[in-house]
Amino acid sequence: MTEKQVFYPPRKTGIMVHVLILVALVAGITTLMILAFSQPVGWSLILYLLATIALVAMLPIIAYRGYALLHAAYTLERDGLRVRWGLRSEDLPMTEVIWVRQAADLVQPLKLPRFSMPGALLGGSHHEELGRVEFIASSASHLVIVSAINKTLILSPQDPEDFTRRFQRVIEMGSLSPIGAHTAVPTAFFNQVFKDRLARALIPIGAGLALLLLVGTSVLIPFRQMVSLGYDSSGVPLEPVQSSRLLLLPIIGVVFNFFDLITGFFAYRRIETRVIAYLLWAAGVLTSVLLFIAVLLLFTV
Repeated sequence: MTEKQVFYPPRKTGIMVHVLILVALVAGITTLMILAFSQPVGWSLILYLLATIALVAMLPIIAYRGYALLHAAYTLERDGLRVRWGLRSEDLPMTEVIWVRQAADLVQPLKLPRFSMPGALLGGSHHEELGRVEFIASSASHLVIVSAINKTLILSPQDPEDFTRRFQRVIEMGSLSPIGAHTAVPTAFFNQVFKDRLARALIPIGAGLALLLLVGTSVLIPFRQMVSLGYDSSGVPLEPVQSSRLLLLPIIGVVFNFFDLITGFFAYRRIETRVIAYLLWAAGVLTSVLLFIAVLLLFTV
């Protein structure tokens, strides 16, 4: 048997959970924004806005976990095991595998990693018999243990029994030319990004300007009760509205910065698209600058 066998983790429940969380986050952000704009200028307004930003910050995390689950796969071949889960990848030579069995056979059950949820059992934990284990799984009821010389992986193929049987058969056949051992984790990717001088400058500047836009707008609002937010098609200023409505601009700035940040990370993964990542991060900086200029102009007109 030399062909590759691809196994997928259970996805249905995990995707449903991630979609529900995303819907709840969007609903929470919408509700907080409505409440924020109905508040007088003060600390309550700032707290609502900070809570909104906190929920916005959670959106890309949940979206990434859902994306990683959709593209997750365990590829078994005679020369090794390849695991792909979003930015996480693991190549394990078959010569390093000691044994494989279902987690249901353990006397002491496995302890799930912190912040585990259906569709995302990711991270490490400690087991009395196995020591340190690394989860790359989606379902606690489908766990399979792959014990190797230097690590122990916990996977969750849809059919644990079939996966274990086929894996054992590959082990018995032996490997002719083992694949190279390789581990890539999101933390290593982000470390690589922040070793880049241009990225290290653009990303913090974009985040800092977005925060400055929020603070600066909040400071300026008490100086004017009403402002006009633009002009109609004939060039006549629109009817003035409460100045607290200007806080919509910092929210727009934060949303655009998050969008540019996340899409920039995806573009940065490949050398040929890194210029696009730089442009996206620079666009986030420029967006905050332009919005801040717009706020200043509204208060000087």
